[in-house]
Amino acid sequence: MVKKILIACIILILGCQKKNDFVYNVPAEFEPYVKSFISEANARGHFIRINNLIIQYDYSQSFLICGKSNVISAHNDVQKIISVNAQKCWQNDIQLETLIFHELGHCILGRNHDMNLLPKGDPKSIMYPDNIELYSPCVYAINGTCDNLYRRSYYIDELFTPSTPVPDWGK
Repeated sequence: MVKKILIACIILILGCQKKNDFVYNVPAEFEPYVKSFISEANARGHFIRINNLIIQYDYSQSFLICGKSNVISAHNDVQKIISVNAQKCWQNDIQLETLIFHELGHCILGRNHDMNLLPKGDPKSIMYPDNIELYSPCVYAINGTCDNLYRRSYYIDELFTPSTPVPDWGK
């Protein structure tokens, strides 16, 4: 009799445990950026796997920012959801990459916003809030073109290794 009660209790306990049914649903237009994030992480010795991510458009009228993450956590114990502004506040693919990398920094790497600046006044991190122009071309170039793409490697290095030294262009 005791054996039957014990078995019934085990079945009840195991049957009542919440199962984590995580979803991976990333629209095709964002998938290359998620894959690039994983590739950039791997290239820097951070081997990550993303299997519980939803990226969705936010159509709410009050959504005044380009993107937001539902969680700041590197733990895989919650569904990760990134909402991006349906108004598409980015002007090119580089700004979209910066936005997606920033939000993945929150929900995959557990990074908070970083308001620190480099000595010359540029943001220290891609985790600086509300700035998707860190390494994109200038919108209004003065005296010709303006290409900041050379800054990309620093910002990606710093995303995965916050102790990355200040680059020469930031000193």
